[in-house]
Amino acid sequence: MKILIHLIAESGIGKHMQEIACLERKEHCLEDVGLTLREAKKLLGAIQQRMVEQQVEEYLETQRSCPHCGRTRGLKGSHPVTFQTLFGNLELCSPRWNHCGCRPNPAKTFSPLLELLDGHVSPERLYLETKWASLISFELAAHLLKDTLPVAETVNAASVRNHLHRVGERAEAALGDEKVSFIEGCPREWAALPHPQPPLTGRHRRLLCAAMGRQEGALRSDRRQINGRGWTEPLLRVRPDV
Repeated sequence: MKILIHLIAESGIGKHMQEIACLERKEHCLEDVGLTLREAKKLLGAIQQRMVEQQVEEYLETQRSCPHCGRTRGLKGSHPVTFQTLFGNLELCSPRWNHCGCRPNPAKTFSPLLELLDGHVSPERLYLETKWASLISFELAAHLLKDTLPVAETVNAASVRNHLHRVGERAEAALGDEKVSFIEGCPREWAALPHPQPPLTGRHRRLLCAAMGRQEGALRSDRRQINGRGWTEPLLRVRPDV
């Protein structure tokens, strides 16, 4: 049995069909039932390569003309870039175009692909590396990636750690400036606030438990000091009946 897998891509620039895999089965045995891990990795890597190439081609086509005057930008040159994904490292050709002269620009040339592939690492790969690295060691996370996904063999503990730090720095920057206190006002205003109510007595506890349909033993009242004055505030914790 022979199975041919083709990829058909339809976009605004045309229709393309490519053969990405050919699977053969000659014997009927348990080991040949379905896809093997090696075949699945190869198939995913091939689909990812063709899909990203088509997406990049369509994106560059939309960026080729100047958005202000519509003239086609001139090609200055090109260079290869590596895009790291969960399904392999992809080598892509990144063109460098001249800015249109209809408006002033601080730079003479620019690379539109670098603006699209910011950081050269896919978000899903960063997510999975960060998630696994937070649960196990960096080295084990790298081995797990290589065992289950068609990532490049260059994945190691150092690359996982660097990507984890990058995600951490981005999350830290999204939080903004650190706040000293999240409570509005000043200590003088806090001192003028009314004192909290005293803890519930046994009678009030039984009434509250009866109103909530819980046994008295399921309602806990913890006490804590407020502003160091010895006042206590009841914290009610209700746990469902088992």
